[in-house]
Amino acid sequence: MKRILWFVIGTFVGVYVVTRLKKRVQVLAPESLQQSAEKVAAAIRHFGDEVRVGMAERETELRDALGIENNETQREDYR
Repeated sequence: MKRILWFVIGTFVGVYVVTRLKKRVQVLAPESLQQSAEKVAAAIRHFGDEVRVGMAERETELRDALGIENNETQREDYR
């Protein structure tokens, strides 16, 4: 009876360990890392775009408040 109990426990532990290792391998796979890097890059790009839009809006507010005319000196090379 003890042998059967230990056999069943060993089988469950083995299945559990193999399942956990497979999940770790999938997370560390090159495709998964590539997707994670692409998501981070897209988030950084989006943040930069939002900052540039905010800068342009604030510059317009400051120009209006100071009475400076916009002489089309807008830089297009922010990005």
